[in-house]
Amino acid sequence: MIASLLAGLEPQHWLALGLVLLIAEMASGTTYLLWPAVAAFATGAVAYLAPVTWPVELAVFAALVIALTLFGRPLLRRLREGGPSQLNERAAQMVGARAIVTAFANGVGSVKINDSIWRAVSDEALAPGETVEIAAVEGATLNVKRAG
Repeated sequence: MIASLLAGLEPQHWLALGLVLLIAEMASGTTYLLWPAVAAFATGAVAYLAPVTWPVELAVFAALVIALTLFGRPLLRRLREGGPSQLNERAAQMVGARAIVTAFANGVGSVKINDSIWRAVSDEALAPGETVEIAAVEGATLNVKRAG
């Protein structure tokens, strides 16, 4: 019975399997099902372009799942770790920027960046008018150091 079902596999069955796996991947967002979905699409293309027997189709599918998982997952991980997007993180974008000290006493004060005043802390004694560089951001407080 299973052999007769497998013998009836057509390219559209592989495409449907790929679509189902891709939808499940989009619902989960884990990338675990991405590679089998791509393998199913590729197997459907192979079955359409070069009709082969079902054991060959299953072997192609299995080989593609293994190969794509081994090579695709590390590649995707590297792309994701390339740095998080700071598009909506205004404070994180300010690291490395320069600011002007407006007031400072006992390691705490304020700095002006463009037209905004920010709370700042520093291990150095700073005077109003000095140029500082933003070293880090902790919440709404900037860690600054004298610009060199």
